[in-house]
Amino acid sequence: MRLRFIVVLAGAFVVAGQWETLRNHWDRWTRGFVQGGASSRVAPPNIEYFCPMDPVVVSMQPGKCDICNMALVRRKIGDMAPLPSGVLARMQLSPHRVQLAGIQTAPVDYRPTAREVALTGVVRDDGLVRCRVPERDRPFVVDGLAADVTPDDGSKQPGLKGEVSALEIDSRDARASALIRLEESGRALPPATRVFATVRRPVAELEPFRSLPSDPTPRAKGELLAVYLCPQHPEVLATERGRCPVDRNNNLQRRALLDDQRVRWWCPMHPAVTADHAGESCRDCGGMKLIPRIVTYRPPGRVLTVPESAVVDTGTRTVVFVEQAPGVFDGVEVDVGPRCGDVYPVASGLEPGQRVAIRGAFLLDAETRLNPGLAASYFGAGRSTRDEAAGPPGGEAIVPDEGTCPVTGRPLGSMGEPVSITIEGRTVRLCCKGCEARLRESPDRYLPPPRARNDRRPALPRSAGE
Repeated sequence: MRLRFIVVLAGAFVVAGQWETLRNHWDRWTRGFVQGGASSRVAPPNIEYFCPMDPVVVSMQPGKCDICNMALVRRKIGDMAPLPSGVLARMQLSPHRVQLAGIQTAPVDYRPTAREVALTGVVRDDGLVRCRVPERDRPFVVDGLAADVTPDDGSKQPGLKGEVSALEIDSRDARASALIRLEESGRALPPATRVFATVRRPVAELEPFRSLPSDPTPRAKGELLAVYLCPQHPEVLATERGRCPVDRNNNLQRRALLDDQRVRWWCPMHPAVTADHAGESCRDCGGMKLIPRIVTYRPPGRVLTVPESAVVDTGTRTVVFVEQAPGVFDGVEVDVGPRCGDVYPVASGLEPGQRVAIRGAFLLDAETRLNPGLAASYFGAGRSTRDEAAGPPGGEAIVPDEGTCPVTGRPLGSMGEPVSITIEGRTVRLCCKGCEARLRESPDRYLPPPRARNDRRPALPRSAGE
């Protein structure tokens, strides 16, 4: 018994005295493993981990993002990672380059906006003002609009108030003319007087802004306050935690709803089928359950606007650079309405509160065009269409439109869990069960023709609308 006590004390002294040596041996024996098992091995020298939601977070070891607490994604150092859905280009600039380029950002928000139209006309004998309306401005001049009328006589008299009473179309040349009735009878203008008239049409009365949801109802008890989105596939939305149904790699990230946002359920195949609660189904799709979506309500009489200097019009699309992180700018396509002064109304593509580049947006766009490698060198960009058509080095072409439904063209996972079916010996993934009947009825319409084994030419994809 006494000898055992002496041995224990001796062992304790040895461990305390040789602690550093023992720890070094332990670290060497257990190198390559961290807490969490074999799935959390330290990355090899050519592997790094990054956060798709916050690309500035890069680590040499697996773990979670310090910003969004999302699991980091593994990739090769210098490898090109695909950009999130809807992002055309991504640029990362150092603080010095941001300051050197003079890039400034500002948040987008709702504001009352009107399209201003300047007209010229003549006072008729009956006191009405007849103004010629150019073809491009005809949608913005309607009955009942207020008008400011100023005589074109060089005098500095204050303008007269009026109202557009009618819009006439000449049957001979199809030209439009607006008749303006002056409200101030005490200051009648003599006939044949030339005048300038200005009318303003609120953008909230124009399409598609008029059809956008407006004035949200108060939140009901138990209504969702947050949803879960995939950082790589923003079209994927769920009401519970889980993994992205598109690639099963990314964990869905929680996102709180704004005060003017609500969760509603709908059928993408039949947009008229909607519901305010979960569990409803679409009869036209054979009982497919409706999927959730975020509905953003605009304040009455206001629309989402973006400064004119932030919009880059390439001729084929309209691009705005959104600041996702300090020094990180994503080019996204937006749908804008007619220019109103120094702003553009935004129909889709942006959300209130996002910060956009209002100075230097043209420089960002020019740099991504002149040197696309700068946009892809660190964060990466998707492969070009030429690379996709060429296929892997082995000569086998990549299946066209992989990741999308061949029937609707929508991304897989955007309508819930994808459905896999076997048709003509090929396995096809669909966005929902409602597409199965249409595909089986006419598979040649939606699927590319099968190729022979020795045919290495890429199959031509078929349009979902053909």
